[in-house]
Amino acid sequence: MLYLDHFGLTDAGKVRRNNEDSLLLGDGADETLFVVADGIGGFEAGEVASSMTVDVLRALEPDGSFGDAIKEANRRILAAARGDDKLSGMGTTVVALRFGGSSREPRAEVSHVGDSRAYLLRNRELSPLTEDHSLVAELVRSGDLTRAQAAEHPQKNLITRALGADAEVEADNMILPVEAGDRLLLCSDGLSDMIREDRIREILRDHPGEPEPPARGLVAAALAAGGTDNVTVVVVDVKEQRQPRNVRDTASGTREMQAVPPPATDPAAPPDLETGPEQRAQGSPSVPRSETRTPRRQRETAARRRRRKRLGELFGALAKAVRGVAILLAVAVILSPAYFWGSSRYYMGFDEGEVVLYQGIPYSVGSVDLHREAERPGVRESEVAEPYQAPIENHKLYTRGEVDRVLQDLGS
Repeated sequence: MLYLDHFGLTDAGKVRRNNEDSLLLGDGADETLFVVADGIGGFEAGEVASSMTVDVLRALEPDGSFGDAIKEANRRILAAARGDDKLSGMGTTVVALRFGGSSREPRAEVSHVGDSRAYLLRNRELSPLTEDHSLVAELVRSGDLTRAQAAEHPQKNLITRALGADAEVEADNMILPVEAGDRLLLCSDGLSDMIREDRIREILRDHPGEPEPPARGLVAAALAAGGTDNVTVVVVDVKEQRQPRNVRDTASGTREMQAVPPPATDPAAPPDLETGPEQRAQGSPSVPRSETRTPRRQRETAARRRRRKRLGELFGALAKAVRGVAILLAVAVILSPAYFWGSSRYYMGFDEGEVVLYQGIPYSVGSVDLHREAERPGVRESEVAEPYQAPIENHKLYTRGEVDRVLQDLGS
């Protein structure tokens, strides 16, 4: 029999005054359900959004729909934001994990929106189970950035999907088989932004057996790396035993795996983690037999080849043009939610030696800027304290509340 041993914790970090992350540790209607939600919005608004999301998922029954629950959380966040100006613009990411299946085919279901992540450590190898909904992640998928470049990109936190950002939200879902010895990790970007994946793998590997040491080790590593954001970690170990245990705790404990009905077959659904059927090579076209041609036939053949070459060049040029238009449309689609979300963001830059505050995001689509100048606080570049030089040069994004606090400290 398989059971779940877990531990989770959250920390505000070294920079932020409040913690906008929320987590669920198997204490809801489904005792195999674990959640990390990273609130966005500044002051206490992000905390409200992440807490509302966890509350909705806490009530989710084992046979309930992840998609429906996340859409309900999105609806509640939008309704609360419309009813209270202090909550305007709030939102949250979410990553959720639950277990079920059967004794012969145990499985886990992962659902996520935004850039909070899920990982699987199996046989000492770490595999990401989610792909960030972010501008940088889209550039990685399109081949414009490598994963290494994305990890250092100054706008890696610019998400393109979140609860509270739009009236409609779609979560990405996947089903994967699980086995004894698997270790699963849920985390907010306060972890994944601060330490690299190879360091995450190392910490998860170095603490086998119990989930608490790696969870605490990951948070400690994020804090040691700077702790610039709230950091939340949930580690869940899949174990095997003959007699079920029954240990309950607010932060750690064990859970017997309960059934989660497999979803209806969806041809668009992501494949299981297990290796799929081997792809068979298509048969090579048969080689045409040689022919003996007269000079006239050879000239006709050469002419046909030239015509085909010209047509090929023409179609190639058209294909490039179509591809260019498709890329522009894709960028517009990607940036639309980013701009919607980015309108509540601020960043600073230097203009002829003076600090300038901008509202929006530091990008343009064609001739359309996705930002505007908000104010000039009257601080010279030479007066900026050293810790704020790099964030200004890299155009770090802030909420209104965060940037107000930075402006107060800028010259000190």
